[in-house]
Amino acid sequence: QQPTTDNFFQACIHNFDKRACRDIFARTFDARIENILRNLKPFPRSPLSEQTISKDITMGIVGLVTFLTRLPGGCRAINIVDEIRKSEKKEPLVVIDLLTIICSLSGPIDENIYGCRNQFAWTYASNFCDRLIEAGARLVFFIDGKLQEGKYKRWIQRQEKVYAECLKKLDNIPVEFKGKHRGQIQGNVTKHSFISALVTAARKKGVLITSYDVECDLEVATFAKKHDALAVITGDSDYLIYEGKWRVWSSSDFDLDTMRTFEWDKEVLRKALNLEWSQMPFFAAIAGNDRFKNRPSRMCTFYQVAQRVKELNLKLGITRIGIELYEKIFGRRDENLRNSFEDAISLYDLNYTIKKPLVPQEMRHYPNYAICILRNIPSSIRLPCLDLREEDYSQYALQLYRRQVGMLFRHRPIVYGQMLTSQVFIKTSHHNPYKIIAATPIYPPSGVKVPLPEELYTLDTEVSSSMVMTKLRLLCWLVSDTLTVDQIFYIHPNYLLDVLTLYFLVENNLLDVVTADIILITIHDCLTNVIERRIPLHRPRKPNVTTCFLYVNFYALMYFSAEIVGLRKELDSYFLSKFDGVYFNAIVDQLRYDYVQMESTMHSLSNLRIYAKFGQPAEADGGPAEPSAIPKCLGTKAEGEPALKTAKMK
Repeated sequence: QQPTTDNFFQACIHNFDKRACRDIFARTFDARIENILRNLKPFPRSPLSEQTISKDITMGIVGLVTFLTRLPGGCRAINIVDEIRKSEKKEPLVVIDLLTIICSLSGPIDENIYGCRNQFAWTYASNFCDRLIEAGARLVFFIDGKLQEGKYKRWIQRQEKVYAECLKKLDNIPVEFKGKHRGQIQGNVTKHSFISALVTAARKKGVLITSYDVECDLEVATFAKKHDALAVITGDSDYLIYEGKWRVWSSSDFDLDTMRTFEWDKEVLRKALNLEWSQMPFFAAIAGNDRFKNRPSRMCTFYQVAQRVKELNLKLGITRIGIELYEKIFGRRDENLRNSFEDAISLYDLNYTIKKPLVPQEMRHYPNYAICILRNIPSSIRLPCLDLREEDYSQYALQLYRRQVGMLFRHRPIVYGQMLTSQVFIKTSHHNPYKIIAATPIYPPSGVKVPLPEELYTLDTEVSSSMVMTKLRLLCWLVSDTLTVDQIFYIHPNYLLDVLTLYFLVENNLLDVVTADIILITIHDCLTNVIERRIPLHRPRKPNVTTCFLYVNFYALMYFSAEIVGLRKELDSYFLSKFDGVYFNAIVDQLRYDYVQMESTMHSLSNLRIYAKFGQPAEADGGPAEPSAIPKCLGTKAEGEPALKTAKMK
């Protein structure tokens, strides 16, 4: 039977090298071949291929990982522990792009729509680190300290897309839950607790480096090359462009249970494109990365982009990127776009120099959240999965942020005619996109003592311990003018940030007292380990899901408040989020109307209900008038893992 043209091309592509096939038909059928290439399934692989290779690699060069998986040997299944043990290095260095691994360390993705099961965050993070260390690896983590200016536009687009997708998922919970993906919410949108847990694990079990002066990718690649790393764990295709002997292990396809993932072979990619390493940055910039997306229409395929790079002999460090060259590549003269193009290429220059660091060395140990405010680096207030059509959640979050700014700006001199402000990204309403606003500070009253930043964040343990009461007073003021240290004095530190979050939400009428009580019960059951790891997933109701996201988002803001006042030791020991969204959705509707069960359960937690005064007469405190030197809410514990089991409360 005479084969059709499409079948003929399919046969060619499956039986011959793709680049050779492209060369044969380049003159007449190049576009058609590329169209077929896009729709081909990956080549059969090892047993891990049953788990689909991640196709949603939005960081870096879009489509490059999918292209690589279709090259023979471009992508292979590995076990990370086995690869570390097989290494000939004495203590192989593994560098981890921290934020890209979060999704793979936050449990089943179909639990996200419930607000995540945050009490398992530390278990996942510490288990991940421990297994790598036990295999013999030395771990270095990198995390972005700031959003680079060249990525502002792209970042805003991503956040708007996340917001729209989350609302769509929430609005369609009945339909989505019946489908194959059970209402999955992708990305890091609800993952603050998992990020903070991994940051804590990184500090305890490895080295954590925060990038400010250059792109995190660039600093990771430079570090990996300089220190002869075995591999970089990441989900960003930009790492395929950097020169270096280190390997690239996909965080997007990582399985914590089996420690298996895919290795992306950047050498296979380079050889397939027939380029030198010095030419790869030009290839990436023309193909389109996060900094520059303006690929010429006549360069539909990666092969065509590579061919153009070879024709013009474009090489990093040698080729001058003038307006004439830009016109030759893109067919028009535009100085602004030329600058963006040059910026996109510089992303891969490992020989960069920093003239003046953005953050002085003496401040590098400060909390990143505080550094951004003090150095006027735009931070962000994100409340994903909260419907801004229903409530002005952003305004409440902004109120809290302005107090944080006021606390840190307390000692700054006021210049006549100048207003001190702090830049922050925020989505102010449902219809307004994310943008940078200048937040004006709300200063603490004169009666609230505010130490200097160098005192708040001192590494001297004795000095830090002497300021515990001062830090607690500052934390109370950040939450509310109506909150005092006496009210939180006898709260166990495991519960402290949860209680403060509930206090803030109830006082501002964002949460009713009964729902706050059920959240508190959820926290208590998490801490006492009565919740099973596997809970049947039942279709949730949107109001309950909204409550979960409301709580976890504002808990993150409360966590930053504790960080701002200098309670880092307590952050690592007690303040990691414990909330279980799946469990809360399972019990909330039953408990809400079961007054007998509620009263019985809440009896042992009555001293934690300091928020109840906003809904009913407050119960007697029962505590002594004169507090001791060390408050119960900051009790001491041994060095080691964060406390996840509750101690007996007074």
